[in-house]
Order: sequence, then structure tokens, then C-alpha cells
Amino acid sequence: MIVEDQPPLSVVANQFYQSLPISIGELSLLLRRRSVQFVLGLMLMALAASCGGNSGNEVPLIFAAASVSDVLTESAAIYERETGMQVEFSFGGSLTLANQIAKFGAPADGVFFVGEEPKTILGELVNPVPEGSIGLVNTLLVIGFKDAEHVGTLSDLAASDAQVVIADPALAPAGQFAKQALESAGVWQDIENDLIFAVDVRAVLAAVESGNSDYGIVYRTDAFGSDSVSIMSEIYEGYSPIIYVGRSVKLAENSASAVEFFEFLSKSPTVRDVFESAGFTIGFAGEAGT
Repeated sequence: MIVEDQPPLSVVANQFYQSLPISIGELSLLLRRRSVQFVLGLMLMALAASCGGNSGNEVPLIFAAASVSDVLTESAAIYERETGMQVEFSFGGSLTLANQIAKFGAPADGVFFVGEEPKTILGELVNPVPEGSIGLVNTLLVIGFKDAEHVGTLSDLAASDAQVVIADPALAPAGQFAKQALESAGVWQDIENDLIFAVDVRAVLAAVESGNSDYGIVYRTDAFGSDSVSIMSEIYEGYSPIIYVGRSVKLAENSASAVEFFEFLSKSPTVRDVFESAGFTIGFAGEAGT
């Protein structure tokens, strides 16, 4: 084997350093700075671990009804402040989100939905509601744009021939509840052609607030949070009970963390004040499976 003559190592080293765009001194300083940054990074990671809280891969993702976005976001801030733990949300129509989980495997760790159909869609994918879990009770009402003529009943609403927006019954329980109420009042066929369907109840509220629709049917809590609409009438009957509950998703990576958050909601007086101030009535689940 023939080995060709090689230049001395010191010559190779000098050639390498001369080829660098910075001086040896600058390189040494940069390496020292990078080392310090690396060590500081390790220290910060250790400090974060020692302070408790959940790491990035332990933060549960909760799919939740759009109508509870405000109160759940505020409750999550309280949760983090009091426990150091975090939670993330994806808000939308309960039916839409339930189908995303059941049909497309959306990565939810827990759900906070309203109505029975999302529960039916999810089936065995979610755990039963533990006894003592908090339930939020809501009702329906008719809202109008600030200058809209007053309508006192659903019959008056149907007779007005005005545009009325409700959540799409195929996408959101709020639309199903509204349809039930209109059918129960015997005016569904009279008003059907004047209805505009929105993706969820918050979109209904936005349509009336902007004046794009004269009237809408929303949850009581949505109207309480708006200064831009007038409450025309409350609807107390003719639809299924409107109850929100939380369930963890079986086999989800952070299912246990979702349960911890739901337990906090049930036990925290501060969170209960948030719900009640928003107009919800507080209830608690009875036997498992409620």
C-alpha cells in the first residue's frame, strides 16, 4: 500500500483557520458564548421541571363547544395560576368537533360538549362522566339587532318575515335546540325559508351584532356577553335540556391531564363564579355515564 506524503498537521490546521471567515479569537469567543447559552438552556430546563407544571407533551388538548370558549379560557388561566398546569383548546360546534374525533382521529385528550348527539357520535371513544363532575346548564333566547322591532314569541318571530339566523342543526347542538323549539311552537315550516344557518352559535351572535341578520336564536350566555344586541324573549321549553359536561378521551396521550382539569373545574369556587357570572346555572353529574 502506497501512502503519499502528507503535509504536517500544523500546516493543515493553519490552512483551516485561515479559511474561516472570522479570526481564531472571535471563534473562541463565539464557542464560549455558545457554551454559556447551552449551559443556561439546561439550567432553565431544570428550573422549569423543578417548579412543577406540565411539560409541553403533557398539556391536554380539549375540544370544546364554541359557546363556552370565554369561560373555559378564563378558567384555564385560573387553573394555570393556581396549579402551574396548562390546558389548550379547540373550539367549534360540538357536532363538528365530535365528528373530527370519531371519523378523522383528531388528537383530542378531552371534550367539553353540549347535548346528547356528540356523546352518541363519540360512543366508546370517551369515558363516562364521573360522579360529581360539574355540568353547565343553559337556555335559549331570541336576540335582535339593536334597532329591530320587538318580537315577544316564536310565533311573532315567524310572522315577522325577517331574516333569522340559527346555528346549522347539522353542525351544532345550538341549531338542533333552536329547531326543536321552533317545531314545538308549530312554526318551523312557516319560518324555515327565512332561516340562515351559521356554523355555530357564536357565528349566529356575530351575524346579529353586525346587522347582517335581524334576529337570531342563541344561548342565554351568549347574549349576556354582548352589548350589541337586544334580548327579545327567552325560550324556556320545547327543546332538550342544554347541559355541558366534560369527558376524557380513552387511550389519548394526555387523557389523565384532561381529567385533572375537569376535576379542577368542579372543585374551584373561583371557576364556579366565572360560570355563574356568565349566566350559566351550575349542576353536577349524578351516576357515571350522565
